[in-house]
Amino acid sequence: MPASRAGAVQRRKIFPHLSSDEAAAADKCDTKKDENREDEIEAYDNAKSNKPTPTDRESTAANNGGVGNEALSSSSSSSVHHLLPLPLVIITLLCSGLFWVLSFRDAFATGQPLLLNLSSAPSLAQAELSLLEHTKSQKWYHDDDSSKAYWKSSRGGLGSIRPYTSDDNDMGGLFVRKMAGVAALGYHTAKLWPIVFQSAPVPSLKDGKIKMKGASWFVGHYDPILTLGILGNICIAAFYMIRLDTLRNAGAEPLVAILVMASLVEALVFGAYLMSRRMSIKKTKNIVRKQPQSQHQQQKRLAQKKKGSKDKDASSSSSSLPASKEYNPQEDPNSIPSRIALRTVLIVSSTISLISIRDLFFPGTILSFIPRDDIYLEWTGAFFHSPPPDTVEADEYGLESPLHAGDKLMSQLLGMYLVLGCVWKFASVCAWSKGDRNMESTSPQNVDRHGVVSSKMIWKAQAFGNMLLLFMLRMFAPAAKSASLDLRWHLMTVAYEMIILGLYGFF
Repeated sequence: MPASRAGAVQRRKIFPHLSSDEAAAADKCDTKKDENREDEIEAYDNAKSNKPTPTDRESTAANNGGVGNEALSSSSSSSVHHLLPLPLVIITLLCSGLFWVLSFRDAFATGQPLLLNLSSAPSLAQAELSLLEHTKSQKWYHDDDSSKAYWKSSRGGLGSIRPYTSDDNDMGGLFVRKMAGVAALGYHTAKLWPIVFQSAPVPSLKDGKIKMKGASWFVGHYDPILTLGILGNICIAAFYMIRLDTLRNAGAEPLVAILVMASLVEALVFGAYLMSRRMSIKKTKNIVRKQPQSQHQQQKRLAQKKKGSKDKDASSSSSSLPASKEYNPQEDPNSIPSRIALRTVLIVSSTISLISIRDLFFPGTILSFIPRDDIYLEWTGAFFHSPPPDTVEADEYGLESPLHAGDKLMSQLLGMYLVLGCVWKFASVCAWSKGDRNMESTSPQNVDRHGVVSSKMIWKAQAFGNMLLLFMLRMFAPAAKSASLDLRWHLMTVAYEMIILGLYGFF
């Protein structure tokens, strides 16, 4: 101790011109030089190892709304998990694409054979021609280049629709076939649109924070679509298999066998990928639970707990009564995706499904509580292929009803596709809840909740299907009016549902 005091006194004697403040400033300069030298060494090491400096991390995190480059790079590296498997996309494109092309033909080129010039498979071309003859779809297809029908676009297209109904043009039968094609287009588009044209999650700025916007395969946004697709494909396959004997007698067995096979293969692929995704999710959850937490994460949690306890003490000291948070149904993860969409679908699709179930399982049955339902059945030809028992129509058309089996097939096909579309809409509004916004552990949260993401994909496709239904109903409105059938209520209800689903699906 005496030696140290002597040394201090000696230093003061050696530097008598330096005051205490100047000495402290000199010490600070020395420490700053040492810190700058250490920062230079660290920056050199980071440049060699391609690691960002702490200042760069803070600046990029501030620019990215509090999310650093590590989170963004990890989310981009794991973006492969968000994409749909390529075999699933290809199988959906092939199987549903086949039905989509045939449905487009029925809607906008009724009666036109697509495989007529296919020399490699003459049996398949003949089967398609036999199916068109069985359903009497070529009644409105005029393939005569020398006549005026060619220039009037009467090859089963929209030009074949007349503004009046007569026994010769049979606008009611054409209405059934074109509506069946439009309904099938809407159903198969609900599978093709979200799967083939996937909107993968991408970072977007929302409320000053980086969030993910899009649908993810890894998280499970596509599980409802695959589940509904499995059920729908099984129904389509069962529809054709039940009528296989009649279609075999008509000579359309090869084409029908391909349609049944495509439906079952797509359903099988959907089920396999759905099970594999859920099994992989369970494995990853078990691995994450078994992994020990790092020391850095534990220290971070302890610091957060201490900070939270200090905030609690401060808030308790400032106010004795705790602030009660009001319940917000919009933020409840257990609520339905949209109340307005639910009410709209229940009002409109319930009526559509009721009439469609009647056409599918009880064709020709008159629903007395529906205005002018008998006129609708007479206009669409239901009394010819399925006359009600103990009626005048049964006495007149009972013996001839087996000759109109093709008309009955198209009427039931229309009912089936309308029912499947209504099932998709019912499921999108009440079959699952909103859910949470969590993506991966390293990714920012999603903009929409999981249930809302799945519902929006369905609402977009169903809004497109309703638009096609609305367009076709408007095209046949003059012909139906000439048959004392007013379609204005049909147009208004379908347009109302289309607008609501489009608003909540796209915005």
